[in-house]
Amino acid sequence: MSFAGIDPAGLADLGGFLEQKALTIAAAASRAFAPLERHGRHLAADRLGTSLSAIASVLRASAADFGWRIAAVHRHERGFPQFVARTSLPISGADLAVGLPFGVEPGRGAGAVVYSRLEIDRLSAMGPAEVAAFFGTRTAEEIGVLVAAQPELVTDLDGAPPWARYAASDILIGRRLAELRAAAAVAGRTLGEGDLQWFQRRMLQAHLEDVTGAIAEYERWLVEDRQILLFDPGGDGRAVEVFGDLATAAHIGVVVPGVANDLENFASGTGLRSDARSLHGRAGELGVADVATVAWLGYDPPDGLDALGAGAARGGADSLVRFVAGLDALPGRRRVTVVGHSYGSLVTGLAARTGLAADEIVFVGSPGTGLAHAGHAKLKPGGVVWAALAAGDPIGAGIDLREFLTPEDQLEQAVRRLLDSLEGENDIKDLHHGTNPAHEDFGAIEINTDGSTGHSEYFKPHTVTLDNLLYIIAGMDHAVSVDVPATIELAPGPIDEPWDRLEKWSSPAKMGRVKL
Repeated sequence: MSFAGIDPAGLADLGGFLEQKALTIAAAASRAFAPLERHGRHLAADRLGTSLSAIASVLRASAADFGWRIAAVHRHERGFPQFVARTSLPISGADLAVGLPFGVEPGRGAGAVVYSRLEIDRLSAMGPAEVAAFFGTRTAEEIGVLVAAQPELVTDLDGAPPWARYAASDILIGRRLAELRAAAAVAGRTLGEGDLQWFQRRMLQAHLEDVTGAIAEYERWLVEDRQILLFDPGGDGRAVEVFGDLATAAHIGVVVPGVANDLENFASGTGLRSDARSLHGRAGELGVADVATVAWLGYDPPDGLDALGAGAARGGADSLVRFVAGLDALPGRRRVTVVGHSYGSLVTGLAARTGLAADEIVFVGSPGTGLAHAGHAKLKPGGVVWAALAAGDPIGAGIDLREFLTPEDQLEQAVRRLLDSLEGENDIKDLHHGTNPAHEDFGAIEINTDGSTGHSEYFKPHTVTLDNLLYIIAGMDHAVSVDVPATIELAPGPIDEPWDRLEKWSSPAKMGRVKL
């Protein structure tokens, strides 16, 4: 079992620092206690001594906690993996050092923990509420052992405690780093052999650059101690990241992305992660407390022409329903708002058609939601449906590609072949994805999008749009601006009611300025 991601030397330094601070505090308490006693301030002396002793005790405990984790990593690096917990599945001491929460040490509490393969299979088949109930009856040590034994399961287990999923993701990121470092070493050795043809060398160098870049990226994830709730590098990859305290937040906003999002661009400065982070950052700027936001790449968004169909959205909707149910099953009460951007609004709409445990949903820059009307969304009692369409967003033009296909262009030929392959009216309707939620007949509350233009600026800082989205997430519906300029009312109506034609969009200057 490979392991990466912890710097034992750094942990040792931190442990020593904490131990030193504990001694310093204890000495300070002794110096302060005597003069207070001499002046008859016995009660104050007792309070001071108790408080400082408690602080010193916490620091000493933390230093000791670092100690066994450092030892586990050192043992692993020397090639002697330690199986510090007796389970039916192998667990390295280094993985357990990541999986167990601080304050819990193997061998304390419940003692030996055993998980059979049958128990693992049953857990993987549970719904989010059952998962939450399962973890509610387990100690931190028992959960930590499960994290270390089955990180692939726990990272994707909706309803599990957030800290357990973060720890599982850290283990998996560490393993992915080990795989990438091994691949980089092989590529480096091959390049050094010197008997490669020119094109082979170029391809291998490009591969090595990609791998090296991925290594640097994942190392940064661990160094920054990011809260990765889900990590799955398979295929295009899936990832879910949290900003804020998911376990205690009273208001949670989940951002669902559209086309061309994958694990490779997840951390880019203008992508999904940036959108969720902007919302959380704005909450801090405005002093809005108890807000957590989630960048949810929990499905495989389509690429290119695949976005004309709803297949990827159906699978994503099932995953979104389960994820939000997992949030709802966590201890405590919270409001959940789902913000679906672009194709992500179709995912959100299909999830709401099935039944989504959200208090509010927001359709942003939507090509359609799969819902005929906002009233068809199955949310929590009193749930509200919102919509946003920015000026100049071409997705609001309502253009039906079938009316403008010519045989000369290769792209248009591909679209025509796709259309010709469809069977029945239902498939054709999938291409349109239904009524745009910004259309007045849809029944959603349309919000002001001042400061945002085009299709990708809905989460742009210092805009009315971003503030409106934050107010909705924070339950401050009264603060949301719904004064929408008539010039951006460009959304298409039902499938048989095209609002616009391509010639109106022939000039960029006309984008967002066509009043119908």
